[in-house]
Amino acid sequence: MKVGDIVKWTEVEEVYNKFCTHPSVEDLTNVRKCGIVIEQTPYMFFVFWQNGDLMAQKPNTIEVIK
Repeated sequence: MKVGDIVKWTEVEEVYNKFCTHPSVEDLTNVRKCGIVIEQTPYMFFVFWQNGDLMAQKPNTIEVIK
């Protein structure tokens, strides 16, 4: 992965978010289907998601779409 790649959550991350979080926490799987990597460090990727969130993501939680 590199800056400029279009990414989405991995299937494992989607399942974890859907079933292993508190019921009052918003389900984010629908808004984590498309984001763009805007910066990276040796350990994290900073992703700007389609809903406007900017989040640090570990490499094993996202995968390249395009």
